[in-house]
Amino acid sequence: MAISLSEFVKFYPLRASRLVWLFGAGSSISAGVPSAYDLTWDFKKRIYCAEQSYPLSLFNNLTDSGIREQIQNYFDAQGSCPSFDSPDEYSYYFERAFTAASDRSEYIIQQTTGLQLSYGHKVIGILMKNGFINLIFTTNFDKAFENIASGQFSKLESWYAADIDSGDNGMKFFQSGKRPLIVKLHGDYFSNNIKNTSDELKEQDKKLRDILSISLDTNGLCLMGYSGRDKSVMDILSQALDKQNSFPNGLFWFTKSGSEPLNEVKQLIEKAKAAGKQAEIIEIDTFDTAFADIIKGFDNIPSDDLERLNQNYQRISNQPIPRRGKKYPLIRINAIPILVYPATARLYKCDAGNTRELKEYISKSNVPILAVRKQSGIVGFGSDEDFLKAFQEYGEYELDVFQITERDIMFEDSSIKGLITSSLLKALVEEKPFRFSKRRTRYLLFPDPKKLADPIFNPLKKVLNTISGIVPKTKLTWVVALEINIQYVLSQPLLILTPTIIASKSSEKIETALVAPFVKEFMARWYNQKYDAILRCWLTLLFNTQEEITISAFSNISNGVNATFKLSSKTAFTRTN
Repeated sequence: MAISLSEFVKFYPLRASRLVWLFGAGSSISAGVPSAYDLTWDFKKRIYCAEQSYPLSLFNNLTDSGIREQIQNYFDAQGSCPSFDSPDEYSYYFERAFTAASDRSEYIIQQTTGLQLSYGHKVIGILMKNGFINLIFTTNFDKAFENIASGQFSKLESWYAADIDSGDNGMKFFQSGKRPLIVKLHGDYFSNNIKNTSDELKEQDKKLRDILSISLDTNGLCLMGYSGRDKSVMDILSQALDKQNSFPNGLFWFTKSGSEPLNEVKQLIEKAKAAGKQAEIIEIDTFDTAFADIIKGFDNIPSDDLERLNQNYQRISNQPIPRRGKKYPLIRINAIPILVYPATARLYKCDAGNTRELKEYISKSNVPILAVRKQSGIVGFGSDEDFLKAFQEYGEYELDVFQITERDIMFEDSSIKGLITSSLLKALVEEKPFRFSKRRTRYLLFPDPKKLADPIFNPLKKVLNTISGIVPKTKLTWVVALEINIQYVLSQPLLILTPTIIASKSSEKIETALVAPFVKEFMARWYNQKYDAILRCWLTLLFNTQEEITISAFSNISNGVNATFKLSSKTAFTRTN
């Protein structure tokens, strides 16, 4: 069902002018625009705080799984809200947060203010300018694609953007085919789920979707950064497949590497294949890296365009670091150098499912391997025997090696970066009285609750008085923890260490509501000197008295690929001259 991005790059320049693009929210994240997922959580937070009389500032950290769980429990208990992560959540919570259409519009304006075009956007601009992309559909609210066009064309009349108020003009310019056209479908914000959307606006939205439908009679379609949650758009694509000559140049759906497309997407691809049309799922790392590869397939882009395009792309300055100062104040940075990280991982080639399915097989087999799904197969660390035991139900397989590059750990949404971070956590707790876990996007290391009396924790207890306890007015336990995060700065991978507190989970809404205020109050007393002392304690726990340590995720592997790291305990700091 899937082909590689490199395979697409080979033939795309030949079909480019006969392929139209549909972009969703994923294409704007790197430009600083929140995704639909992020906006939905912001709506939930605003509703929850308003209806429970909490200050918004108390729930600003929506990356905290405990805070999200507390908010979600509130809506789940009501029984009338859409199920978690359903396609209806966004529209429902948007309208509930802002009942007036004018307020919703103002909110979107505020969220998209300050947008900066990313590298992927700039590549699209070059392709538009040179006639390789002539028709773009987008469900986004921001003006990224209009900004692209205005930056590439000297005359405004050289291109046109059709929105909810100009469906008729959009159809006219589409039929003339004389200029690049951007069609803003407006996604589910203007869908029928918004009760006070006027019939006139609904009709205008239909005209824009008609352009998409007609374009598929003579063109192929590429979709990127789009999940397929908008039923009105998915219906158009499905209905187009019923036409004998639609999608003459194929249907290509780009998905984030390691993620699982929605069932609706997989069904659409299967329907297209059954109708004899080329339909493929293509895994990519990010919107920007995908277009960085796509433009490499062209040999007829003017050199001036390429030079301007690459002026600031991933340029890293390695200017000499100033000499260490001798005066105070001293500022310590909670980052330590990663001197060595894995260069390769095991590649287990087989007909596998998504990463979630892999984890279920690993858990069922009770083997200590770590793995994610990539387009080339299953990538991970552990013994080959354990890989075979975990994934034997997939049938025939081939063992190979997966190369890990700098780019794999540069990007936050890289599945390989997540694999490496999990492996590092496992290596850090090996033969130590620690445990580790992942909560959403957070990687956490904390004392084993059964080994809190270990003398190794005495320095930390001296600084904090206690390292665990009960959240007041609840039965929930809390414990100190260390959040770790890998960042790539000045060609150097760094491990960011952030002391924190985590609490156990509860199904009781009242108990959960008390966790965030307790954690915030407890950590509010960690001023500079105390924070520095806590950080030093954690460094001692990890390094003992050694300046450098070499650790591995697995203590004994005779046949397989291990994840080995070398870390330095020296944190960066500054002093004035």
